[in-house]
Amino acid sequence: MSVLFCDLVGFTAASEMADPEDVRARLVPYHAMLRAQIESFGGTVEKFVGDAVMAVFGAPVAHEDDAERAVRAGLAILSAIEELNTAAGAGLALSVRLGINTGEVVVALGAKPEVGESFVTGDVVNTAARIQTAAPIGAVAVGESTYLATSRVFAYEPLDAVSVKGKSEPVSLWRAGAPRARLGADVIRASTTPLVGRELELLQLRTIFDRVARDATCIWSPSPESPGWESLGW
Repeated sequence: MSVLFCDLVGFTAASEMADPEDVRARLVPYHAMLRAQIESFGGTVEKFVGDAVMAVFGAPVAHEDDAERAVRAGLAILSAIEELNTAAGAGLALSVRLGINTGEVVVALGAKPEVGESFVTGDVVNTAARIQTAAPIGAVAVGESTYLATSRVFAYEPLDAVSVKGKSEPVSLWRAGAPRARLGADVIRASTTPLVGRELELLQLRTIFDRVARDATCIWSPSPESPGWESLGW
């Protein structure tokens, strides 16, 4: 699955001298916007921690394009942040960093994220958090697995690899740009993906296709409901 982290830039310092009510007033619309954007692409908010959010794409419902959905959600959040700032005027100058990583996790299906229970665990989660920390301000940074899964869908810019805690090798990063296609459409897929363990089925499919292409015929099977059935004397 794909894990997304989003964090406000400089929010802790800006909130140091502010009243708690003012801090909450800034966070409420921000949190509502994040949840709306994440859920609109099929993601699940796992938890809010102050001004940070963690979301997952692929559980409890999995899609074949969860990595793409995560990146689209991240880009949509950037656009929504600009709209929030414009609507609020000079008093709300929010900026964020987003990090996305894709990989295997352990999922606790019985957990209830809506009440704050964590339901995904794995190195992919920790790495996504590190990627978010290293992302440029106002950008979506992704790890290698996410990049490979979505490189045909988005325009990417390579970023400098970063050394992160717990990793023996630097982590390669890419900055996500504008999508090249609509969600679930317009993408030219590679035709060289192997079909593993389905040689017999593939042969049968090709045989059926060749027969249909060779013997293309329109066949009408009459039934009592067909117009003119009685006149045939059947």
